[in-house]
Amino acid sequence: MINQQPNISPLVSTSVGTSPRSRWSNRDDSSYRSKENSKKWKPLIHDWGRTRGESSASILLVGQIASLASLAMLYAGFAQSPAESGGIPQGWTLGGPSMFVTVIFSLLSFLCLFRVAISGKAPRRRRRLARLWLLGAVIAVFTLT
Repeated sequence: MINQQPNISPLVSTSVGTSPRSRWSNRDDSSYRSKENSKKWKPLIHDWGRTRGESSASILLVGQIASLASLAMLYAGFAQSPAESGGIPQGWTLGGPSMFVTVIFSLLSFLCLFRVAISGKAPRRRRRLARLWLLGAVIAVFTLT
């Protein structure tokens, strides 16, 4: 009789009627509420204007790389032999499509660096670096042309 298991069968009903909710009365009642319709949910692809975090580091890097590429293309477009014209560039020596690509890279660089330079969320050192990079790029463009 000591190791005897209690007789629990589905046919036997207990006289004590405790519901699961009364046993969990100290828990939050939010699990018992009806679920709201999730019509407000949108995929993240629709939030183009919002960023999830501070992204000025990646934008600064893109701006720096684009400015280096545009300065290299600008140098290649104006480069001439010094014996030919006395070291003074005479004009754009490459074709029109290469000038278009150079202008696009220059605009991309300017917009990315300007966005970081005026950003309120970017750290002060990063904003200062973006301003210096913009100033250096403008000086380099005037020096090359």
